[in-house]
Amino acid sequence: MKIKAVIWDVDGTLLNTQEGLTAAYLYAIEQCHLPSKTDEELSSFIGPTPQTIFMTRFGLNEENAQHAANIFRERYKSHDLFKASLYPGVEDVLSDLYKAGIQQAIATNKRQDYATEICKHFGIDDYCDPIVGADNENKLTKADLIKKCLEELEISDLSSVVMIGDTEGDKQAAQAAGVQFLGVNYGFGFHNIPGYANSPEEICGIIEQI
Repeated sequence: MKIKAVIWDVDGTLLNTQEGLTAAYLYAIEQCHLPSKTDEELSSFIGPTPQTIFMTRFGLNEENAQHAANIFRERYKSHDLFKASLYPGVEDVLSDLYKAGIQQAIATNKRQDYATEICKHFGIDDYCDPIVGADNENKLTKADLIKKCLEELEISDLSSVVMIGDTEGDKQAAQAAGVQFLGVNYGFGFHNIPGYANSPEEICGIIEQI
């Protein structure tokens, strides 16, 4: 197998985190007296950083967006972090790749402490190391997080690495970091894209063909 390392996204790729993230966004929107959003709009919030969401979807400036993001994150950590579930088949994929000797890591826009906690809670940390999350102000881009994974994995051959994610942002980050990308169609972003995995069960077979 050409691929020697896999870098995973979390939301919409390993975990269905829609319930918890939506609940935390609803709380922050109410606390900040922002306009209400439809369920479809709330679903589209998953993936980008909360600062980005509050600036682009609500028109807040950087300072107010950070304030809203702090409210969102504190609510998410204290009440909603574990309102999530592994997608069916994900644990088998993680286990199969681990047994095959492929290194696995996490690059997620979740803040570092949340990323560590949720991966431990769902047993993802049994297979993935390092787990790289965002800083509180989200100064690091997703590409920066991928590069940190590469540094910790001590990998120089970027052609042997694939990033797996469910959004265009994940794809662009992988390209910026110089690694290959595999999208999944079952998460929050991509749907019905040819060549992407329609379920976790398809991931290992696609990786073998890369």
